[in-house]
Amino acid sequence: MKDFLLDTNAWIALLKNNDRLVAAVRRHGVERLYLCTPVWAELWFGACNSQRVAKNQARLRDLAAQIRSLPFDDRAAEHGGEIRALLARSGQPIGPYDLQIAAIARAADLCVVTRNLSVFSRVPGLAVENWQDAT
Repeated sequence: MKDFLLDTNAWIALLKNNDRLVAAVRRHGVERLYLCTPVWAELWFGACNSQRVAKNQARLRDLAAQIRSLPFDDRAAEHGGEIRALLARSGQPIGPYDLQIAAIARAADLCVVTRNLSVFSRVPGLAVENWQDAT
């Protein structure tokens, strides 16, 4: 059974206590969740760009203290290069953050939890789930 790498939109929904996300986390267990550096960068930008910078940064630091985080390392970079080439050849390029998130998840054999199925479902060999919308 795979563990889960939450995309930025999933973390934001969880931080806002979205009922579906909270229920899914309870069902799967918080110990099976991962954060990664590109998502951290997007979350941190959001905090820095918010009306309550210090409060939001503190919430993120609390989150980071409880959740394992994965870097975009050399192994992920190899997956990223392959993913980018495959999608570019098919005429379906992927943005740099989404590429890094997909590569980290694929390298670690994690399922990406996201609302952005249209992008992540195009990545070969990547498991993807949407915990926010009704299925």
